[in-house]
Order: sequence, then structure tokens, then C-alpha cells
Amino acid sequence: MRCVVLLSFCALTLALPHANLATRFPDFSKQFLTTDVNELIEAVRLSGIAQIVELETTENQGADVPMKSGADSPYVPVVQMHGMGDFADNPLGMVPLKKAISKELNGTYVMNAALGPNIPEDMMGSFLEIMDKEVEMFAKSVRADTNLASGFNAIGYSQGALIIRGYIEKYNDPPVQNFISIHGPLVGVAGFPHCNFSSEICKLFDNFLGEAAYNAISQNILAQANYFRDPLRISQYLAHNIWLPLINNENSVNDTRKANFASLKQLVCVKALGDTMVWPNESEWWGFYQDNSTSELWTMKDTPWFQQDTFGLQTLVNSNRYSTYTTPGDHLQFDESFLLGLVDKYFK
Repeated sequence: MRCVVLLSFCALTLALPHANLATRFPDFSKQFLTTDVNELIEAVRLSGIAQIVELETTENQGADVPMKSGADSPYVPVVQMHGMGDFADNPLGMVPLKKAISKELNGTYVMNAALGPNIPEDMMGSFLEIMDKEVEMFAKSVRADTNLASGFNAIGYSQGALIIRGYIEKYNDPPVQNFISIHGPLVGVAGFPHCNFSSEICKLFDNFLGEAAYNAISQNILAQANYFRDPLRISQYLAHNIWLPLINNENSVNDTRKANFASLKQLVCVKALGDTMVWPNESEWWGFYQDNSTSELWTMKDTPWFQQDTFGLQTLVNSNRYSTYTTPGDHLQFDESFLLGLVDKYFK
């Protein structure tokens, strides 16, 4: 199916922004949401755009430690949020990480948040639900889990880190205490250079990003358009992007959002030095391209959002509640031992 087919559903998409995927995208859903799950996973993997955590081995990862309820957990419960195209029940990544983190924390309760009631909707929801809806779904998920009622620590992988950031600013009830971002595009991306445009998913990107990124159709169809920050079209971005300028407080400062984000006990951000997915990868440490340039970079402390402390980042840095780390490889390539080291340091 070519992406232009989706244009015939634009009116339905705008009229029913909170309908489920099958209702909003009947043809797309017929192809992807009703297909064999393994075929769907392979299609997303081959797109080149998927942000999937996969471990080299799952042997003996946390299987011998019973997971306790939130009230009985020896440490604060943990919530993980997967990236684009991944899914909460992924047996090769998210599930063994859940077990390993619980084991590291002596049986502490760990929950993997999902963006849908089943694997296909969880996977495709990370593309076809707008970011504010994904944040809302995350909020409903954690609020429905009584184990998390007193708060939780959070780990976000790639786009999942943006979802958690959005939750902290907009809801933060129950509150996030410590937040680890693994290769998260925290202040957006300027493009998706890793996408294989022979795949159907990347044809979707090609159709709704680029010149069309900031029109109402793209902004209400594709999650990734909501954090697309084109440094050569800043005025259009500020005027028409419906999500990222809001959480960056770039047009006006929302004091509640700022206070919520600044309430974190610790913010930990990990950058992939060889990242070919997040462009620029400086976004993983809150930096970005300078306005009107695709070559000159701002580091975090150069950015207007840091210098003006628009959403509380400077507050965290100045109070020694911000830490950075790097991994040597590409996007979401990291050793489990590295992640567990962060968990041991910041979640105990």
C-alpha cells in the first residue's frame, strides 16, 4: 500500500483523533494490524526506522527472582517505555530487561507500558498515534496499576523517553522520581536518515514529513511529525507543530509543566556516539542544530531552552540532579550490564 492511500482518510483522522487505529486507518490496519505478528515484526524491522531493543542473549535473566507487588517492593517500582516499532511484550528485549531490572533490584516491581491492547496495536501505535495521545495512554496505563500509586522510576528507550518526558510535564501523577533516557531524541529530530524508503512505513514518513511536516494532516497522523524540528523552518515549526514547542515551552512558559519536570530527583541521559537514527544525536543530551543551520550545533548549555530555563532543565543541572553517559555503538546498542549499572546507581 502506498502512503498516498492514507490521504483518503485524512478527514476521518482529523475528526476522530482518539479513535483506535483500525477505525482511523482501515486500509493500513487491514495490512498491518491483522497480519501475522511475526510478519509484522519483520516488516517493522526491515523498515530501518524501528527503535527496537534486542539483547544478544536472554539466558538466566532474572527468572529466579519472584517479582513483588509495589507495596512489598524493596525499592521504588520501575516503568519501562519502549521505542518506535517495539512492543512491551518483546521476548528478545523488553521482557528480559524487565526481568533483569527486577532481579537487580531484589524483586522490585517492574512494568512495561504499552500503546495498545495487543502486539500489533502496541507496535503501530508508536507510529500512528500522535505524541499527546501516546502520553495520555502512558498516563492511563500507570494510573491503572495500583503498584505504582506512590510513584515510580522510569526508563525510556528512544521515542519512549519522549513519551515519559511528556508524561512528567503534563501529568506526573503518580510522580516519576528518577528518569533514565536511553538514546532519547529529547528535543526532537531534524530528519530520519536511517529510514529505508522502499518499506511501507518509510513511505509513510516520506509522505508526511519534509515539506508537509507542519500541516494539520501530518501533525494529526504521524507521531514523529510531532517532534520534527526543522532548523531551516523554525517559524513554521513554532507556529504549526502541535507538540514539541509545547513541551519545550518555546512559545510561552507553562509553570506547571516546568515545575513537574524540575521535580525529578535525578535525570540521566545516555547518548549513542555512533547513532545513525537520531539526527542530530546531540538531542539525546538536550542539544540541537542551531536555528537556520544543519551543520552548526548547540550543546545543551548553548540552547535557548537551557539558557532561559523554559522547562526546568537548567534547574536540574544547577542542583546537581543531571548526569550524562555515552555508549559507543549505534542506536539502542548497549550492554545489559551498562543499563543495570545505571539502575543500581540511580534506582537504589
